[in-house]
Amino acid sequence: MAEVIGYTRLSQDSDTSIERQKRHIREYTDQHEMSLERIYDDGERTSGWDESREEYQKARSRVQSGEIDAVVINDKRRLARDFDETMRLILDLREYGVEAHTFEEGELDLSDPVQAAVEVLQAASEHEAKKKEIERAREAVQERVDKGYDHGRPPIGFRFDNEGKQWVPDRNGQFEIVLEAIHMVEAGSTYREVEDELDIAPATMSSIMDRRDQYLNASKNG
Repeated sequence: MAEVIGYTRLSQDSDTSIERQKRHIREYTDQHEMSLERIYDDGERTSGWDESREEYQKARSRVQSGEIDAVVINDKRRLARDFDETMRLILDLREYGVEAHTFEEGELDLSDPVQAAVEVLQAASEHEAKKKEIERAREAVQERVDKGYDHGRPPIGFRFDNEGKQWVPDRNGQFEIVLEAIHMVEAGSTYREVEDELDIAPATMSSIMDRRDQYLNASKNG
């Protein structure tokens, strides 16, 4: 029975949750009678097989150890975030004789130089498309900034106005709860006490307090 490891990560444009990726990997290895040693998970912390990521480093070390037969991932987008990483990874897999399997497409025949080259060229094409997409997104954000519009996901308690230009209090959402949380903190409550009372996580409460003046001004003006 083949000894394999799995790898999961959540890219910015991913619609496949980490838990679903793990489930797919387990289903695939069970179906193909593979012995799944463990799944290395970079979760939401990374957008690819990035050398700075601890779980990636562990998985890559296992590939280079020669102790495993295959790596199983959900889809080819999990392999690497860009052309350079994909090329390095494919060279590692070929050098150490480790197979690459995806839940969506099955085994990738990287032992065939032509197929390996196809995968690299595809990664190069996707990398260029991604670079253009990122540049367009940056230009769109800069255009909004130049016009004085808000951009990005509205903070908790806010929503975009009907024209999609400015953040305004979400009176049907959590804005009033956020105001109550601010008043609790100003009255001496700890973030943990706020969490117990209003179910707002301490990290979120910290971000709220960083925007305290924005919330209070919006309350007066909106």
